[in-house]
Amino acid sequence: MRDITRARLSAVAKSRRASPEELREAQARIKEIDAELRQLELQPETKQGEERQARYERMLRLREMRDDFESRFPMRPPRQPNSMVLALVMTIGSFLTCAFCAGGFYFAYSALSFNPGPTATAQLFWTDAQSQSYQDIYLNLLGSNLRLQIPQAQFSHDAAQADSEYGHVTSATLENQSGDNTSATLTYKVTRTKAGKATTYTTKLVLASSNNSWSVTDIGAAIYPTEGGAPPTGTETPGANTTPAATKSSGP
Repeated sequence: MRDITRARLSAVAKSRRASPEELREAQARIKEIDAELRQLELQPETKQGEERQARYERMLRLREMRDDFESRFPMRPPRQPNSMVLALVMTIGSFLTCAFCAGGFYFAYSALSFNPGPTATAQLFWTDAQSQSYQDIYLNLLGSNLRLQIPQAQFSHDAAQADSEYGHVTSATLENQSGDNTSATLTYKVTRTKAGKATTYTTKLVLASSNNSWSVTDIGAAIYPTEGGAPPTGTETPGANTTPAATKSSGP
């Protein structure tokens, strides 16, 4: 607080311009102070310096004061760290850090390189077939080459026709699987149900792995039941009132 007040007063004094009379009075006051200082008598120590005996006594007094202070307020020695405990803590910390980094790298690599396998993709195919989500099958599960061979409109039409004639897919049981890490062939026993009548047939799904994911490259008889052994749907027979001439053209 004193420093702030002193700074303010100094700033005020510097910013104020002295009048000619004040300057003359200041010069006179400086001469008076100089005369007063010249009249003061200096101590012998100031002129000649402190004697050796006096200096030695002063050092003894200071040493005695220091010893008295230390006896009244003893200094607490700094605690020496336990090197064994510190080394153990650092070792454990380093091990946990390395384990955390290695675990994070492993899980990140596993997530990036995760491959669900052909059976998981095929299961998604039949799940969408049971819910009649043929658009999802076409866009997300079929391979690009197969999509080029079968337009989406034709695929949806053929799947809807199979549902209309035999009913929608109610189950698909995996019976056989063959292949390797790049391609797989899965044989399914498929059941469709319409009006309480179940129709069972066999089909194969061929899948290929590309860019760490599997896609269907051949749907087999999945939406073509007759190709998988299902009996063709029967045609309507002529009614009792229908004459042969109505069903067969007559000769000339």
